[in-house]
Amino acid sequence: MKTKSKELDVDFIGGQDKPLTKEEQSAITAFIKQLKEKQNKSGKQKSLKSDKELA
Repeated sequence: MKTKSKELDVDFIGGQDKPLTKEEQSAITAFIKQLKEKQNKSGKQKSLKSDKELA
């Protein structure tokens, strides 16, 4: 028997009809760049460790 899914009451952040301001766009861009830098740093460290283990 298929279970019925419950409808969720979800709030949206910000207005759907207004575009982002330049400040909001720059804040989001800076945040994403920081995340990518962290991922790149941790990825490089992991690859170095795996190279040493192989040798």
